[in-house]
Amino acid sequence: MIPPSPPTALDSRSQIVRRIISPTGLAVTALIGIMLVFYHGLWQPNLVLIKRDAFRFYLPIKQYLIERLSQGELPEWFPYEGLGRSFIGSTHTGVFHPFSALYFLYSVPDAYRASTLLSCLLAALGAFVLGRRLNFSSAGALTAGLAFGLSGYVVSLTDHIVYLYSICLLPFFCAALEKALVGNRPWVVAPAALWATVFLNGDVQTGYYYIFIALAWVLARAPGSYWEAGRRLALVGLLAALLAGIQLGPTWALFAQSERTHSTVFHEQAFEWSTPPLRLMTMLASPIGQHADPVVVARVFFGLPKKGFWAESLYLGVPVIGLALLGAWSRRDLKVFALLGSLALLLSLGRYGGLYEPFYKTVPLWSAFRYPEKLMGFVAFSTAMLAGAGLDALRARTTWSVPWFAAPLTGSGLVRGLWTEAATAWTAAFFGASLNMAREMTRSAAFAFFWSALAAGGVGVLIRAIRRGLLPEMVLLSALVMLIALDLSRANLVTYHTGPTETASFVPPLAEAIQRREGSPVLGRFRIVSMHEDLLIWPQSLMAALDHYGAASVERRQALDAEHNAQFGLETVLPYLPGYSKQFAETLSLRAGTEAAARLNVKYYIGRRYHLKDPRLAQGLVAQLPPYDLALFENPTPAKPRVYLSRQPERATGRVDPESLFAKPDFLSGEADFIETDDARVPGPAEEGIATIERYAPEDVRVRVETPQPAVLILLDAFDKGWTARLETDDDIPILRANALVRAVVVPAGAHAVTFSYQTPLLKAGAGASFAGVLLCLGLIVHARRRSADRRPD
Repeated sequence: MIPPSPPTALDSRSQIVRRIISPTGLAVTALIGIMLVFYHGLWQPNLVLIKRDAFRFYLPIKQYLIERLSQGELPEWFPYEGLGRSFIGSTHTGVFHPFSALYFLYSVPDAYRASTLLSCLLAALGAFVLGRRLNFSSAGALTAGLAFGLSGYVVSLTDHIVYLYSICLLPFFCAALEKALVGNRPWVVAPAALWATVFLNGDVQTGYYYIFIALAWVLARAPGSYWEAGRRLALVGLLAALLAGIQLGPTWALFAQSERTHSTVFHEQAFEWSTPPLRLMTMLASPIGQHADPVVVARVFFGLPKKGFWAESLYLGVPVIGLALLGAWSRRDLKVFALLGSLALLLSLGRYGGLYEPFYKTVPLWSAFRYPEKLMGFVAFSTAMLAGAGLDALRARTTWSVPWFAAPLTGSGLVRGLWTEAATAWTAAFFGASLNMAREMTRSAAFAFFWSALAAGGVGVLIRAIRRGLLPEMVLLSALVMLIALDLSRANLVTYHTGPTETASFVPPLAEAIQRREGSPVLGRFRIVSMHEDLLIWPQSLMAALDHYGAASVERRQALDAEHNAQFGLETVLPYLPGYSKQFAETLSLRAGTEAAARLNVKYYIGRRYHLKDPRLAQGLVAQLPPYDLALFENPTPAKPRVYLSRQPERATGRVDPESLFAKPDFLSGEADFIETDDARVPGPAEEGIATIERYAPEDVRVRVETPQPAVLILLDAFDKGWTARLETDDDIPILRANALVRAVVVPAGAHAVTFSYQTPLLKAGAGASFAGVLLCLGLIVHARRRSADRRPD
């Protein structure tokens, strides 16, 4: 018997060509091509994502992360906000996520765009793979991929990589879970690893929702006994938790001391950004109000918080939703998507739907999370998958085309009605809006319904052509897929926002003014407050060049808002990272008074120039920025030093309330300090003695103290678990909570060096769990390979 000849390079190339020109290969090529064209702003050079958190939060945070990692340091503490915060425990930093490697390869803005683009491609390709696994045709899987990858919710979340990644990964997770249920047991490693990356990226909320997705999937799709499927699912969950332990451990430590553990306190915040029922209309017709201020539109017409929409667009379109209804009807084996989409839609209504409240009160840990509109991502996913099944149903040529032609007739009636001045007047009266705003809403709604009606009519024409066999079926199906892509692009292309790279690299003039007065930035010297303003002001030219979101982002950078201050070595007391106390943030506003801020080492304010009407602030004017109506003020009350010996320590046996504390005259004067301790032997006033900072690093602060008697040393940094203090003799000394927010230690008489050191709580335990998870995964894979080898005949 002549052995077969080994494959040549020519044979390998031929196989590759055959795969590319196969229906699946062509569909994947088309899918990637359309996605790259749509998301061109994510790969073209010299651009930066400029909308909301992408610009205000992630770019500065990732800059801090890569600077510390490049120096061979693990960033455990973030000193630039809220008196200091746990960096790893604050989840959104994503220190251990694989995407962090991109920041070693590209600049921070480019790495963020790359991670965003990869996430969007994961959404489309994952839906395609899942569709093929569920026996969709190549065209059906392509439709599912485009419908999900170009959906309004996914495009809107390009400003928030944490939530974007987790929803984009969902199709691959479901595909891996499907394989884990029917394949060999080691396949449980695949969904577990994917699930773990959601936690590693910082989205504990969506990772928590994955539990319910996985349960629903097993109940609906388990091919054998529920007992075996349940065992595999439990193993998936265990491995995911272990693999993500390095992040989940520190996150749990931070969560346990946050207000999110108190559901009654957190109730109002949890219901923010409930999806108003009226907004569901924009799933069918969009964009509406695109030339108006989105914050005003959200507040006036939808009753949402003053910050605006959580997701700028929810648009899926009449073609996608119509195909999804058809898919749900024709593929009863896909009922899991219909149930998931319906339940998620009802829960996303939050306070308006009636179901979120019972979940909030009864489902464990549900009350720890907020923003019901985040559940709209599951609606988009379910609808997209059912739309792919619906496209395949068209090939049976049993679909009625009448409903598709009824939609244009209904849409044309809405267009005519919305275009009238009567509709404008009614809208203005009903919503209490100005006539100009009402006219913008009604006219833009008319255009949106016109295009939706046109798209629906186009689907009807193509269905009629398919039934009559006027053209080859593949040509007509391709035309239908392109119609869906064009319809989604028309409405959602304006939803992700980019600007020139310079917008993320310029040095704000107010930061330069501080540097001229103070010299090069040094940690531990003073703090600033950038006062939040509801009304933002910027030059008209900026609006024309960057649109509303871009102009607002540049204005906030000029004001050193959110985390921009960190890029210039300036510390602020205002918090932005997740997990802080709302009371803490309100305590540190200007409303609490300049004296209260001075007690927390605040030396400068940044705010609107109307504060010049306050004579005390006017005397401390440092610089102005008229185009943005901003000014820099020096605090009229001298800032308390970062470290000092208390001149009037007073013992408090219970927790001190910050609001009541900031109302005490002896505290505001800088004299009294309130030390929380059960030990009655609190040292008396430190009439003499000095305390100076010798070293101030994020995780290591060393203070030189000289005092003739025992004294209370106050460090105006956050009291937080993970901090320890020791003397130069290596004797540990307990850290006490002082003034409700900061740290204090009792030092003996004499000259001493007190060192404060930080280690992230549960980080080592979490790292050990992750290591154990990796070993278990490798063990499962190796064991399966050995069993497979033993079964092979000699």
